[in-house]
This record gives sequence, structure tokens and C-alpha cells, in this order.
Amino acid sequence: MKRCKIGLWRVIILLAAVFFTGQALGNNEIDRVAQCTCSHTRLVWLQDHGNGADSLAEGKNLMLYGYDSRDGRGERPLLSQADNWFVPLITPDGNQVIVSNRAKRQMYLVEWEGGKVRDLGDGVAVAVWQDPTPSLLLRRTTTWVYCLSGQQPENKYGSGQPLYRFRLDNPKKKELLWDKTNLNWSNIQLSRDGELMGGLFPWPDGGVLWLKDKRFQRLGKGCWTSLSPDNSKLLWIFDGLHRNLQMHDVQAGKSWNIPLNGAPGIGGYEVYHPRWSNHARYFVLTGPYMKGEEGNKIGGGGEKVEIYIGRFDERALKIEDWLKVTANDRADFFPDLWVEGGGEATIAGNVAETEGPAEAVWPASRDRLVFVWENMKVANQLDEKSPVGFFQSNIDLRGAALYTSNLQLSTRGGWGETGEAGGKIGAALAKSGQAAVELTLTSQEGQQGRIVSLTAGENHGLVVAQQGGDLLIHPGVGERLSWPGVLLAGQPQHLVLNITGEGAELFIDGRSLGKKTGRFSFSEVIDTLRFGDPAGGWHGILEGLALYDQPLAERKIASHNRLAGERSSRHAKAAERLVVEGRLDQTTEIPAPDSLGAYRRALVVNTYSVDRIERGKYPHERVLVAEWAILDRTLIKNYDQAGAPERLILEKFVDHPEMEGERQMMDIFEPDLEMYYRLPSP
Repeated sequence: MKRCKIGLWRVIILLAAVFFTGQALGNNEIDRVAQCTCSHTRLVWLQDHGNGADSLAEGKNLMLYGYDSRDGRGERPLLSQADNWFVPLITPDGNQVIVSNRAKRQMYLVEWEGGKVRDLGDGVAVAVWQDPTPSLLLRRTTTWVYCLSGQQPENKYGSGQPLYRFRLDNPKKKELLWDKTNLNWSNIQLSRDGELMGGLFPWPDGGVLWLKDKRFQRLGKGCWTSLSPDNSKLLWIFDGLHRNLQMHDVQAGKSWNIPLNGAPGIGGYEVYHPRWSNHARYFVLTGPYMKGEEGNKIGGGGEKVEIYIGRFDERALKIEDWLKVTANDRADFFPDLWVEGGGEATIAGNVAETEGPAEAVWPASRDRLVFVWENMKVANQLDEKSPVGFFQSNIDLRGAALYTSNLQLSTRGGWGETGEAGGKIGAALAKSGQAAVELTLTSQEGQQGRIVSLTAGENHGLVVAQQGGDLLIHPGVGERLSWPGVLLAGQPQHLVLNITGEGAELFIDGRSLGKKTGRFSFSEVIDTLRFGDPAGGWHGILEGLALYDQPLAERKIASHNRLAGERSSRHAKAAERLVVEGRLDQTTEIPAPDSLGAYRRALVVNTYSVDRIERGKYPHERVLVAEWAILDRTLIKNYDQAGAPERLILEKFVDHPEMEGERQMMDIFEPDLEMYYRLPSP
């Protein structure tokens, strides 16, 4: 641990405190924490006095604990009774702790000195922020508490809505802040200027909410987001391995990976509860998580789970130092760190001013959108002016479907579900009686299957399908329409299908291929929108998906075709591929599909001995491989043939940004081997 120079004046103050109070400085933890942060520091957390496995704070055996670098008392309880305490938050001045009782949906304010408790009313507190602008009359700043109402039941993903805020000195007067999506209860934070709020909207969609215009910007998938407490607008998203941060510069559009599990004492195991402190250089987390029978050790907790402080370098590109703070025989969860003077600290080189996120260039026309999904990373959001109102368009992978390294949907014989979208779209199209379907697809030759389907149970409302090189349209009533030989396998094509009550017109790559007469009648009973074919008959890649409640004008189609071409040109080149023959060496336990919680897919990380290199170059005798074990809650891998030679088609894991947020299991620790991703069989 690098030591900072505390200074003579601070030494004098500490010695004076000892002389006048007669209180010893206590153990060396005080010096170590103070020298780590170079300032007075307080830490609050939940300590499990039950079986040590309550890492999600669902039980009633949690004690509220605190640590003060100046009082010489070490780790100590701030409240005398265990209960279902949840997400303790230190106020910006460091003098109080806001904590909620999750079961009772009640919020409390705890004085650090003396332990006096004040009831803050109904709800679950999730963030605290101090407005930097002082009042005009008394020049005082206002502290705001952000809370979920507590009236709605928390769902299985640990999220709820709506989000309110209230002044700490007036908790009875709440302001509605956000009710468009659920939010996860764990890590909601605001930038210093109050322009930006980071969080999960909900899990696994990590991103930021621009509070001025209430606009959500999705940045990635994962859990335990945390927003920098200054104005650098950095948001991290915790990865599915529970070992790395994916840091996102919201304004510059850049991202980078920061490993977390290399801290002394962690030993490569999983960590959890990562949270930025009020100081932009310091954060906290808990670990190591070593217990549990399944690949996910978080639920096992354990008495070895302690709290660590990490310190970023000046640009938050890497972690330059660590300190293990707690040392006890109980599991410690949900830490929050306060550093005196942290409200002035900034990340170097990341303070650019901005009015908001860059506008999405596609689709250029958003007026009549009823569904939009460009790729897995962007917001894919409809605003209040949409015919269906505010709506978050999502695609849930089913069957063998996966995302590509360019963030597209690859059906692989599976499909994508869209949840509530089908019913909303059906109602809008029933009202308008017309529609437009837009997509960019890359098909395979010689196959037959559905590409897009709007259905009501088994009844077709509209089906767009492939049959060899032909594009087929199945209306809900009447004969199917066909455009022979228009699909070109292996290359992206931009398609727009304009539909009215009299027929349909197909545009491919901006050019009309003619109108065809047919009967189309959209029914309000339509309740399902799918991309791909549940029967397994269609393999292809999709992106730039949009549905409208009226046909698109030709000039807009031309514009969208140009934008689709520009999007395709920005796709990354194919990653360098390594093909080897190898034998399974070290393995990670494959979890039971039902143990994944909210996840539907999981990778396991194994090592293989390299017998022969068929393609590429590789210098080691073993290779570290992340490979799919579960897709759509179905086991697709086992170790029955362990030791038999296998052909591995591999690409570097860092070349696959679509893996961010996927659940990854890893029981082995090989810090000297770079991880590769095993491409699944077609």
C-alpha cells in the first residue's frame, strides 16, 4: 500500500485528540485507512450475524456496522439490533447514515455519533446527493434522498418503481422522478452536478438517465453499476464473472476493462458489491466469495468475505492500490465509503461539458415507431410521443440464439422474444390499419423459416419468411405474397416492407421491387412479436429492427438505407481466429440451469492442453477457454468425454463485447493465460 504524506498539522491533531480525550488511537487499521485515503474516512456496511450467506440482504440477521479512521474504535455496530437492513448510505457531510428496512419498506436516519435514529417514512432509500448550488437566502446546500416508493412489491430481479426524491430535512414531501422503467435497488448514483443518474433500468440493462430531459442511455449489460461522483460522467458495469469492471466514458463513447479480483487476499475469486465512494479515486467492494456448490459463489457468502478499498489511478484506467479494511469472522456486505474532501476530487482529463447524449442517427424518422431495436447496446427506447407511448424495446434470446461481436441478433435456429411489445404493436396497428417493417438481415442459403412474425396464439397477423432465395409474406388473411430470388445469402441487405389494406411494397437496399396486391387486416388481438423461428428453421443475423404504424415514405427509406450501410461499414473486422486440437484439462463446475436466478445463459471457463495448432499462433501448452454450458436454461455441455481430443475454434475474449453482462463461471485461476472464447457450433 502506497503511503500518502499526512502532514505535521494532522499528526498534531491526532496527538491532541489522544491527550485531551485519553482515547488510544487503537490498532493499525486507523493509520492504514487514513494513509490510504489521505483524509478522515468513514465506512459503513452490513454484517451478517446469521449463516453468512445473505449477500443480497434478504434476511433479518444483518447488523449495521461502521468504521471511523479517527475514533480509534475499529469496527463497531452503529445500531444494536439485527434486522433486514439494506443499502446503507453515508450522507455527503459524513455525519449520518441513511438505511432502510427492506422487509418493512421503511427508511431511517442514523446519527454517526450517538446513534440517534430518526424515521424518514415509507420507502427504500437508494441514493443520496447534495445539490452543489446553495440557496439564495441562507447560502445553504440541500441534501436529497432518492427512494423507491416501497408500495410495489420487489420483483424477482430485485427492482421496482417509481423513483422519488425528498429533501433530507423534509421527508414527507416527495417528488416523482422516474416511473418509465423498473430500477434495481442496489446501486443508483448521481453525478456531482446532478445531470446524470447511473443504474440498472432494470437488470441487466446498465446505463444512465439524463435527468433534464428524462432520457435513458443504455451502455451495456451486467450488474452493480456505479457512477463516478464527480462530473467526469464515468459509469462502470460489473461483468458476469463478478471479477471485472467495464468502464464507460458516457460523453466520449469509450470503454475499457478493469480487473478487480487481483487484490491481495482475493486470490482470483469472485467479488461483489462494488461501489464508488464520494471521492472519485476510491471505491469499495466485498470478497472473496469462495463458498457454494454452484459456479456462482455469491450466494454462498462466507466468513472470509471482507471489505476492500481500491484506489484508481488519476484517469480511472486501472487500480493502483488496494487495502483490506475489515478483519473478522463474519461476512460483510453492502459497503459505502466516505472520504472527507471527496466532494472536490475529480478524475483527470474527464470533465468535458455536454448538453446530453449524442442523438441516435437511425432511424431518422421516429414519429410513427411502435418498436425499435438497433442492436443490443443502444437504448432502443420509444418516447411519450410514440403511438404506443414510452416503451423500452428489448429482445430476450431463446433457444440457441446469441448476440454477435457486432452486437447483432444471431438466431442460430433460435429466436428473440419481445415481451409486452406484441400487444402494444397489435393495438397500434389495429387502429391505423397499416404498417411498415424495417430490418437489416444477413441470411443463409437453402433454408426455410420465419424471419419476423406478428401473431395471436397460433393465428398469423403477419409473417415475413424465407424460402430459399425467395422472400414470402403471409398476411393474417388471404394468399401469401412472394418476391422470388431477392435474398442474397451471406451479405447484409436492408429491407423495408410497406403494408396497407390493399397490399404490400418491398424495398431492398433502398430500391422498390414492386407492389403486390393482397389482403392485410391487423387485429387488436395480436399479442406476440418474434424475430426468428421457434421451429428452428431460420439461421441469420438481424439488426436495425423497426416497426411503424404507417408506411415509410420513399425518401425516408433511402435515408434509412444509407444509415444502415454506414452502420455495417462501422462493424469490426473479423477477429483473428485460433484453431487448435486440445484436451480438457482443468474444469469449472457446470451449474444447474435452475440455479442461475435471473440469468438464462451461462459460460464456464476451462483450460485445455494444446496438442496441435491448426490455424494461428499460440505460445503456451494450455489455453484458457470460456465456452457456453447453458443456453436458454438448457444444458449444452458436459464433461462425459473429458480427455478426448476436441477441435476448438477460438477468438480472444476481449474481441467479444457481446459477452459483457453474460453469466460466467470460473473455478480456476490462471492469471498468466489470456482468455479465449470458444465459438459455438453453428
